[in-house]
Amino acid sequence: MKKLINFLIIIITFALIMPLLTGCEEKEDTLGDIELPPTPLVVASESCGVIETAYLRLRERPDVESRIVTTLWRGYVLEIMSRSPSRDVVEYEEDFWYQVNYDGLQGWVFGSNMTIYTSKEEAQRKARAVRSD
Repeated sequence: MKKLINFLIIIITFALIMPLLTGCEEKEDTLGDIELPPTPLVVASESCGVIETAYLRLRERPDVESRIVTTLWRGYVLEIMSRSPSRDVVEYEEDFWYQVNYDGLQGWVFGSNMTIYTSKEEAQRKARAVRSD
């Protein structure tokens, strides 16, 4: 009888410990490849745009139907934060939408209305020239 009790204790102990031991096994990744939605391409933080047209609307989203945040004027320097993943056509012009910062205001502008520069200093020089024209 004592042998039977010892045998049952061993079986029960084994049944309780086995799941804990197998939980440490390396498991196969069952997620596979995850496809993420497209996100805006980040442009170098030093990139700046200078508005070349008389005015430019700063919008909430990269869409002509989006709410206008404010109007920006020719010669303003905009800090470029990101760019839309694909080109769009607005009034027969094809370009990217750019997420920009101007004096603390953030929003989206259409790229055909500005020239992009790799440095803030270069953009400021061009902005002075544009404003004096």
